[in-house]
Amino acid sequence: MDAQAYLIKHGWSGPGNPLKTERPGQYGGLGLTRPILVARKSNNHGVGKKTTKDATNQWWLRGFEDALKGVGQDSHEANSAREGNALTSELYRHFVRGTELAGTLKPMKTEEVVVSAEEAARIKKEEEREEKKARKEGRAARRAQKAVKKELKAGRKEARRVKRVAKVERREKKVAERAARKAKKAEVEGEDYPTPMSIDQEVEAKVDLDEAASRLREKKAKKEKVKSTEGEGSKKKSKKVKA
Repeated sequence: MDAQAYLIKHGWSGPGNPLKTERPGQYGGLGLTRPILVARKSNNHGVGKKTTKDATNQWWLRGFEDALKGVGQDSHEANSAREGNALTSELYRHFVRGTELAGTLKPMKTEEVVVSAEEAARIKKEEEREEKKARKEGRAARRAQKAVKKELKAGRKEARRVKRVAKVERREKKVAERAARKAKKAEVEGEDYPTPMSIDQEVEAKVDLDEAASRLREKKAKKEKVKSTEGEGSKKKSKKVKA
């Protein structure tokens, strides 16, 4: 809170001028031209009671008004030795005056460090040496990291190669086992049925010839039967014509 700006807003002429408007003398009438109006809270609701937010409860203005009571009057200096409270304490009165407490702010002392040219060159050389050492250590660390990655990659590659070789061997083994099973099965079937292939072929050819001969005989019998029926029909027709 800016006390000086607040008082100037209410008609105060600024630092060095009194606040009391009825003060006699050449500075009379240069105090506050407008009174400080503070809204007072009418109820007695305190801590522990549920209340709504009251915009008129301007506690800071009440404290400001109470601290300004008696300022500029002779009786105020006589009663200034009374026991202080939150509104009449030294800190609050300095705050209202817009001044600072004595001894609270100290100027910072800047110590000038004078460095010679030789010292600056030495410091710069040491810094460059440290930077060079750090870069060298960083390169060594990166090389070591790359070597580790390379070894890990070679190990993974070798593992994949071994896996492929094992897979090929398993596949070849399965093919050999399958061929052995087929050969064994063919051998067992040959022992159960020892008929040679040539005999089977002759039997099949003979059966085919017998079937062909029987079909030819059937066709020939059908033709003869058709001819005989046609000859009988022509004879009957010729007899009817003669009659």
